[in-house]
Amino acid sequence: MEENHNSNNGMLPQMRPAGPFLAFWSVLLGGIGLVTDCLPLFSIWSLPAGLFFGLLGIACAVLSRQGKPFTQQAQLGLILSVISAVCGLLMTLFIIFVYDTMDTNTPLGQYFRQVFETTSQALKSTYPAGE
Repeated sequence: MEENHNSNNGMLPQMRPAGPFLAFWSVLLGGIGLVTDCLPLFSIWSLPAGLFFGLLGIACAVLSRQGKPFTQQAQLGLILSVISAVCGLLMTLFIIFVYDTMDTNTPLGQYFRQVFETTSQALKSTYPAGE
């Protein structure tokens, strides 16, 4: 006697595999991470964002495998996410280095303080009076 493996007679919806969905998110998170790595001049909060987006993209790419080889989309997401994570880490370390060096009395520390002071004075002069 033949067993009927489809006991629901087609009444339950078939679930799509999560692999392509996670691969898409890995590409998206890697791309967002690269964009936030390129915009550190506008916000100090964007510096670690590239690192976090990159790490999340790597996790999504690895989870999209599901025991099979990486798809092309997952490979692209993995590459973008790794670049984003490395750039975010380098930018974060650079900012830590600059702020740590500014506390010293070395010529480099004095130079960083002078650059920040000059920049802040230039930005203050562009604001309208009274604000």
